[in-house]
Amino acid sequence: MGTVMNDVANHAKHLLNQSGQPKRRAVPRVSPLLHQAEHEMIETGSGKIAVWHLLGARYADPPVLLVHGWEDDTSLWTPLIALLAERGRSVVAFDLPGHGHSEGDRCSLELAAEAILTLDRRFGPFAGAATHSFGGPAITRAMLDGLKLARVVLIAPPVAQARQFERAWRRYDVPEDLISAALALGHDEGRFFDLAAAAPHMQAEALFIHSADDAQCPANEGERAAKAWPGARFWGVDGFGHRALVQDDDIVATVAAWLDSSSAFTSR
Repeated sequence: MGTVMNDVANHAKHLLNQSGQPKRRAVPRVSPLLHQAEHEMIETGSGKIAVWHLLGARYADPPVLLVHGWEDDTSLWTPLIALLAERGRSVVAFDLPGHGHSEGDRCSLELAAEAILTLDRRFGPFAGAATHSFGGPAITRAMLDGLKLARVVLIAPPVAQARQFERAWRRYDVPEDLISAALALGHDEGRFFDLAAAAPHMQAEALFIHSADDAQCPANEGERAAKAWPGARFWGVDGFGHRALVQDDDIVATVAAWLDSSSAFTSR
């Protein structure tokens, strides 16, 4: 019996560790617009991260930071980069640790936050940030660790990391006893981040955007986090799933307006 319990515990630890290892694309992608940008590899505690700094006509203004989601890359931001460039805004985009052209094989929230803070020291202060999916809790973690932002957009953020892992494990048919053991271990070790619990400590003006048909990150959880974030606004849409939000012209226009001037936001 003891051997079986030890096997479950060992498999649970492995499952938790494996969940922090993103799968890379065979050929990393970069937003085509960033081929015009200054590109460099910047050292962080998890290795070098790939960074692109696109100067806008209003180059004296602080740049906007773009943070992609899990197993994604800067190509996600192509429509927003184009619109911000039209507005003359400078943009900093990067590949998270373990993603794209960045080094490493792991990407915890702590490593992501450390990368964001490294960029803030190099290019900041940032005027604001746009995030998608995993980028939302990553920027929130960075703000808990000292990042200062005037405004931030969180598009389809996962809120309760434990629930996110649980949903993912069930999608891959992980046995229930192993899921229970991994969740218990994760809670015991303090591995799970809850964006809604961190939200009351935030000071940036925040706009949450979530699609009602998002199966990966439920919209009701995003709304719960927005209600806990002082002064945050929640914009619920439908029909965009998880990723298409960042490709829609109206949503991208709203995000660009929010980042350029928070007073420009009008919900529909």
